[in-house]
Amino acid sequence: MTISFSPNLDWDALKSRYKKDDRIKISDIWLPEDANRINQCLTSETEFSHAYTQNGRPQVSSDKELRDMTSNAQKSLFQNLYQDASRGVGFWYGRHMVTPSSPELLNTVKNYLNSDSLLENIRYISDRPDIKLASAQGTRYTPGNFLTRHRDVVEREGRILAFVLGFTPKWHPDWGGLLQFYQDDGTPRDAWTPEFNSMTLFDVKHVHAVTYLAPFCPSQRFSITGWFRSR
Repeated sequence: MTISFSPNLDWDALKSRYKKDDRIKISDIWLPEDANRINQCLTSETEFSHAYTQNGRPQVSSDKELRDMTSNAQKSLFQNLYQDASRGVGFWYGRHMVTPSSPELLNTVKNYLNSDSLLENIRYISDRPDIKLASAQGTRYTPGNFLTRHRDVVEREGRILAFVLGFTPKWHPDWGGLLQFYQDDGTPRDAWTPEFNSMTLFDVKHVHAVTYLAPFCPSQRFSITGWFRSR
């Protein structure tokens, strides 16, 4: 199985756009048939766990583990989760770390992101020759999910650029789930709506969040996210 970004991408033009603010959204990043295949894999073939915080610390639970909790334990979990969020700390969303046991197509995507040709193009548009590899995870946001304001700087992982590969068609901004950017003092900047068959790429120095998905949201927000890293 092979997969790659669209051959129609103009990497010189993308470099010029990226340099304006060390971030970019690229539409039609995959061939349409490949984007549809990945969307199908995420929606129907991928098992997600729940990633969230408790007292500021990241936790992961399966659907079964959450269902098997007593009502009091579930109540305590969400009280702690929302208390963290009220202080601007934390998250709650579906996560699938791409490993050898993941669906074959997800491994194919991860391998392509780590290919010499793709890494060289990412180095080129970002002027970051120290990029060596990419990590990847599937993400699923459903009503009530969120990711509070933060930077993606993690020195021990050598994170340089964050990326979001979008696979959700026909998203309405009123549903939430926007990639919201902020100034360093917390003042909101612009927000980017999820877009099918796109890649958002930005320097980890940018303060950002994924806004709360409204209870009336009728859809799920699927993506593959990760970081281009130096180690």
